[in-house]
Amino acid sequence: MLIALLAAIPAAGQTFRTYECYRTIDKIKVDGKLTEASWAKAPLSEPFVDIRGVDFKPAPTKETRMKMVWDDECLYIAGIIEEDNVTASLKERDAIIYRDNDFEVFIDPDGDGKFYFEFECNAYATLMDLIMDKPYNEGGNFFMPWDCKNIRLKAHVDGKINNAKKTDKGWTVEWAIPFESLSIGFDSPRKFNPWRINFSRVEWLVKEGPEENWVWNPTGEVNMHMPARWGYLHFVDAPVSTAK
Repeated sequence: MLIALLAAIPAAGQTFRTYECYRTIDKIKVDGKLTEASWAKAPLSEPFVDIRGVDFKPAPTKETRMKMVWDDECLYIAGIIEEDNVTASLKERDAIIYRDNDFEVFIDPDGDGKFYFEFECNAYATLMDLIMDKPYNEGGNFFMPWDCKNIRLKAHVDGKINNAKKTDKGWTVEWAIPFESLSIGFDSPRKFNPWRINFSRVEWLVKEGPEENWVWNPTGEVNMHMPARWGYLHFVDAPVSTAK
């Protein structure tokens, strides 16, 4: 019980990042290219930092950022990943994606730390999705057979995957996550505002590890499964063209 209580307490001095997520102004084609006006207007997040904290050294050596917009049906997420050597190997749905360099999304709509969602993908746009009933350090279990119904996901590589002879610029990944598919334990996730959310990039700078964990909102330790230490997604019911 003490461990569970400590996991719910923010790290000393921790601040929480908040993302103001606006409505789309055009139809988004999920192709990984982020060419729509909605993406051009959407605020760009702060650069990701080491999972242990914004002041932890060494700082990430490659930049990672994200954007979000929404409409009545979906939350749209864009991951923007700087990478000079884009690699990937896994192509099977629900493979353990973090064995590759990846981009991850964690969502807890009602913010109670239970029945939250984890999504991971690599540069092939291979998807792993699951539900956690609660964090691992509270005795939580993952449910891998769950598939997010009607999720759309594409990646676009500025370069060529698995070609170390040429220098790449990076890759972008685009997600459309239906609100209806996140209705687990409540009738509609959209009735909650804000959501708890976080993003992670696992980067294998050294073959066989250890891996780097670069995140949007640091948790203070190498553990993403601490929903009380995630950032906030605030839905703004205004067109993204009004974003500052």
